[in-house]
Amino acid sequence: MKCIITDDEQNSRETLRHLLAAIAPDVIVLAEAKNTEQAKNFIDKLQPDLLFLDINMPGQTGIEFLEEHGPLNCHIIFTTAYNEYAVKAFRLNAIDFLLKPIDPDELESAITKVKNQPVILQQQQVNAAKKVISNKDDKNLQRLALPTAEGIHFIDMKNIIWLESMGAYTKFQIDGQRQIVVSKGLKEYEEILTGFSFLRVHQSNIINLTHIRKYVKGDGGQLWMSDGTEIEVSRRKKDEVVEALKNIAI
Repeated sequence: MKCIITDDEQNSRETLRHLLAAIAPDVIVLAEAKNTEQAKNFIDKLQPDLLFLDINMPGQTGIEFLEEHGPLNCHIIFTTAYNEYAVKAFRLNAIDFLLKPIDPDELESAITKVKNQPVILQQQQVNAAKKVISNKDDKNLQRLALPTAEGIHFIDMKNIIWLESMGAYTKFQIDGQRQIVVSKGLKEYEEILTGFSFLRVHQSNIINLTHIRKYVKGDGGQLWMSDGTEIEVSRRKKDEVVEALKNIAI
């Protein structure tokens, strides 16, 4: 995989290049651009597979660049030093990004993800990123983007009933809709949904607390969900579930 790094800070470009050499030697850095004008020239000439693109650059931001020249025929991973709000919004909107300073594990995970992701999703991610940057309203954080082979499904989080692990995939049960299978593991969604009305109750399941209809006592217990599904609670999660139930009306 061939890539171009675009960032106005030389230290950031060098750091990313060194990380790639150590973590992903199969990702070859073709060029480094300090602004979007240089990036456009390199992209046209070198035809990269992957573009690392800083969002907040003087002159023209990464988002503005993609509005003018996109969609590009390559994968995009945004790099950003934005605040906690934007980071949360990026995750909810399935936007591929790396938060500066870049964590090696997150870099490795991002590269693995783009290798298995169709480039066709790029424009949808760009549109979502644009909305995140331009709108700081918390309503942005009430929907979850679920990328699949055919596109990105934007789902109101209140309509997600439960999530189930399928190895490297996660199955979503949506209220009144068909199930959606996404090529991300349950652990990643556990991190994304932290702070919302979701709780991991078993190694295989995360549930939406607002969709619980009944709790049946047992070794760990059992939750009856609004769609009629009965979900087991693990013994080690029992106390956490019982405590959460005290704060909602079943």
